[in-house]
Amino acid sequence: MAATITDTPARDADRTRQAILDAAQQIFAEKGFAEAGVRDITALAGVNPSLVSRYFGGKLKLFEAALDAALNTRMMTDLPKDSFGKAIMERFADDDDRVSPLPMMFSAASDSEARAVAQRLLRERVFEPLKHWFGGKDADVKAARFMMVSLGFFAYRDQLPLAEFAGRVEPGLRRWLEREFQAIVDD
Repeated sequence: MAATITDTPARDADRTRQAILDAAQQIFAEKGFAEAGVRDITALAGVNPSLVSRYFGGKLKLFEAALDAALNTRMMTDLPKDSFGKAIMERFADDDDRVSPLPMMFSAASDSEARAVAQRLLRERVFEPLKHWFGGKDADVKAARFMMVSLGFFAYRDQLPLAEFAGRVEPGLRRWLEREFQAIVDD
């Protein structure tokens, strides 16, 4: 019985921390770093604003944790290289439940500290793992190509939506993107 009572505060702390993190991702994506307020985030999470400092150390550290949690490189690097183009487009085009880091990164550009965090995390959590996964002498170029094509796709799907990207991606456009992504691996 005592173990159950002891475990409850830890589980509550984990749930509270996750609720703050989930709310932060939503608010930072919607309002941007500069306009997002700790009170907005904690109101959405249903917690006291002082808990941001307790669990994260402040707004900037919360932004870092929220962006870090949204950058999931494994969704790319756990795919087979021989069918990468098709597989990555299935993940990109069909996974609407994912948290997109793009709005958070775009909005970070207006704040020098948040921009520095976003640049560092983009390099550490996306570019370097991709470079390692591609391997070879042109790995850095391949990682950059992948990021450029991906950014274009998500920018026009999520940030500046074009009809061709809304909902189901137009089949011809999807085939082109599959070929482009596969060419990055194969070149």
